Amino acid sequence: MKKLYLGRDKKLCGLCAGIGNYFNLDPTFIRIAITFLTLITALFPMLIIYLAMSLVVPQAPDDYVEVNDGRILTRGIDKKISGVCSGYAEYFGVDTTIVRLIFVILFLFVGGGFWLYLISLLFMPTFHTPEEYRQ
Repeated sequence: MKKLYLGRDKKLCGLCAGIGNYFNLDPTFIRIAITFLTLITALFPMLIIYLAMSLVVPQAPDDYVEVNDGRILTRGIDKKISGVCSGYAEYFGVDTTIVRLIFVILFLFVGGGFWLYLISLLFMPTFHTPEEYRQ
C-alpha cells in the first residue's frame, strides 16, 4: 500500500515533494499549484491547510525509496517570453499555442493568469541545452 510521507526534495518541509511522489507528479507542479491556491484564497485558508498537513504527514523512514516517474516541469524550448507556457505544454503533452491561449483567457477574464505565470516563472527550473531539457 502506498503511504504519504514528507519528501526529501524539500524547499520548506517536504510536503510538496511528498505529494508529488505519492501521485507520481513533479514536485515543481505541486509547489506551483499550492502557491497559486494560497494567493487566490487570500493566504489564510491554504496556509493553515499546508501547515496542518506538514505537521500530520510523517517523515519518510530511512529505508524509504522515493520513486517519481513524473516528467520534470521545466521552462520549455519553444518560448516567446520565458518558456513557462511551453514547459506546461511539454509536461501535459499539448500544443504550446493552446497553453498560451489558456493563460491569456485566465489573465483577461479570471485574473489568475498573471499570478499563475509569475509563480511558474519563479518555481520552474530552467535548462541550458535542448539535450538537458529532454533528460
